[in-house]
Amino acid sequence: MRFVLFDVDGTLLLTGGAGTRALKSALEQTYALPNGISGVRPGGKTDPQIVREVLQRYGGENRFTEENLSFLFPIYLSFLREELTASHNFLVLPGVRELVCTLSRKQDFLLGLATGNLEQGAQMKLERAGLSSFFLFGGYGSDAEDRTDLIRVAIERGHERIAPVRPECVFIVGDTPRDIVHGKEARAQTVAVASGSYSLDALKAYKPDFAVASLDPIEPIVEFLES
Repeated sequence: MRFVLFDVDGTLLLTGGAGTRALKSALEQTYALPNGISGVRPGGKTDPQIVREVLQRYGGENRFTEENLSFLFPIYLSFLREELTASHNFLVLPGVRELVCTLSRKQDFLLGLATGNLEQGAQMKLERAGLSSFFLFGGYGSDAEDRTDLIRVAIERGHERIAPVRPECVFIVGDTPRDIVHGKEARAQTVAVASGSYSLDALKAYKPDFAVASLDPIEPIVEFLES
């Protein structure tokens, strides 16, 4: 059995800015911060990590508490649902649908998620994309602020569903250097795809086990995963 754990934003889909707009609205309503995540590069970071960096930037990390997050994140998720519904630039990335359909039909593959999104936020995005039924488990920003930890959570949930698998049978598919770095820290194999904001050369500098410009065509990716 092999686990293939996908990142969401920039790997499976693009929301057309829905997530950024939703978080900006939530931060403005909760902390009166009108500039949202301006100055913070979110790629590959977890939602709690992004909020922490925003508050550090504006001198308010003392407000980064579990109690305040339990208030902020439901507001964010409410805005996110609205933004996803209204987003005209929402896009399922090339090759994604064919790849997950192909892998899900193979008996020796189990598909999951390893994403910095809150679990509910990830599910909203996947439902909007019509992809939610393909991913049976995952690790999320709501599980851990550190990406390595959430990958380990995802792997453990896969073990609970099926059986323990060797580290070399776990694959992290993502579009940022953090997917590569944290995937390696979790002892998984890493597949980098330059479908987000990083070029193929930039991703290759972090030495992923496999790298492609796009998930389309799917044949080289499937061949690597099966090798």
